[in-house]
Amino acid sequence: MTDGPVVPPASARDAALDLLGVGEGPLRIGGVEARVLARDFGTPLYAYDARAFRAQLARVRHAFAPLDLLFALKANPSLALARIARASGAGAEVASAGEILLAERAGFAGEAIQIAGPGKSERDLREALRVGATINLESEGEHARLRALAHASGTRPRVQIRVNPNAAQGGARLRMADASSRFGVDRGRVVAFARAIERDGACTLVGLHTYGGSQAFDATAWLSACNELLATAHEVEDALARPLDALGFGGGFGWPVYDGDPGFDLDAAARGLRESLAAEATPRRGSIELGRWLVAGCGVYLTRVVDHKESGGRRHAILDGGMHHCGAAAGLGAIVRRAYAIVRADMPRALGDTPVTLGGPLCTPADRFAKDLPLPSLAAGDLIAVLNTGAYGLSFSPLAFLGHPSPAEIVCEDGHAQLARERGAPEDVLRGQR
Repeated sequence: MTDGPVVPPASARDAALDLLGVGEGPLRIGGVEARVLARDFGTPLYAYDARAFRAQLARVRHAFAPLDLLFALKANPSLALARIARASGAGAEVASAGEILLAERAGFAGEAIQIAGPGKSERDLREALRVGATINLESEGEHARLRALAHASGTRPRVQIRVNPNAAQGGARLRMADASSRFGVDRGRVVAFARAIERDGACTLVGLHTYGGSQAFDATAWLSACNELLATAHEVEDALARPLDALGFGGGFGWPVYDGDPGFDLDAAARGLRESLAAEATPRRGSIELGRWLVAGCGVYLTRVVDHKESGGRRHAILDGGMHHCGAAAGLGAIVRRAYAIVRADMPRALGDTPVTLGGPLCTPADRFAKDLPLPSLAAGDLIAVLNTGAYGLSFSPLAFLGHPSPAEIVCEDGHAQLARERGAPEDVLRGQR
């Protein structure tokens, strides 16, 4: 394993603006000025840069070739973005029947789809069987439920065992592996589980899978988890007296959404994994899965100042968008509340000197993007851009709270903008109710 160079802390603002290709002028997404997007599509609004997304996909595929790249649809379940990922040669990582339907509509099929998740429902498993997805098994009980469905449908699904390495992955902000976890099968039980799957014969065990955590900034720690999976594969192969066909090395590479976040050393991670795989006697198909790293910096949440005032010696700007549309940027799920990179859309590179607290229209103190954030002075009508919101933006937010309509989503490229999801309406609050 090769340790990469230390990646210095990054400016979350610069990371996003650089990826979007924004210089000293106004904010542009896909070559279209933000104020034009707001004028034509209204606010609040999510805008995604297709070129930037393609560039991220291409960079990972080149660095990790010949491994397969899976786009984690949970990061942004936009049909338009899923189609871009499919056209770029990526597969899809899904976690529900709904995401399987989305992947299928986007053109993914069969082995190009992998499904994970610790509580797959019968509908989830049936849909996975129908489309021929590879199923990452999280427990012996899940195998039993899948076995019954497979017998009933006359299918023999491809499965991988998700391995819980029984140790937290260093450098991951959101950890999904530990001494005790609802994710995966504890490493000490994997060999026995593999033997049981093999004896039963209802499923074809093609390999192993692991996923240590999300927002992982330490490439060396991630590589250590990859080598741990390789060691587990050796144990399983010895027990089964045959090679495994595939290994899923996870992903979760960190993208700077807060100032001071380090960058992830993609090249060092790719180089280290290639070296480990080159030392293997058994060639296997490998994959990595990414969501946030691919798409976070490609998306912008645009919202407009509707009012401003002073209270208790502080300046407040009230926006037409907020926590209900962009929950992560408001601190939803965060232990420590910090501001995302937020800029004035007409001067995104400007360093402001006027502290302002930015909050949305909801009747809760939780609806706040930033406290005393230095920005150029704001007035009603000014357009605000919350950067790095292409991942875990709309889908991670409490859209039903207080009955505000959902924002539209657009995809921009080469100076053109296309509606990807229609704006909601106040009447949506009654949808499905009796």
